[in-house]
Amino acid sequence: MSALPGWALPLALFLVPLLVAVIVNRLFRHRPTNPNYVLAWFVAVCWISALVVIWRQVR
Repeated sequence: MSALPGWALPLALFLVPLLVAVIVNRLFRHRPTNPNYVLAWFVAVCWISALVVIWRQVR
């Protein structure tokens, strides 16, 4: 995992689930994705990424 650049993990954690949610909402539920959920997911990914960076530095 150290071969990946530092921005790859946060980008993947944010974009992959977000794109899946947008596609599912558009194709099956026919309604837009709630912006509050997108913001909450962004904050969660930021925290997870920060913890990963700290954990890598401690290790």
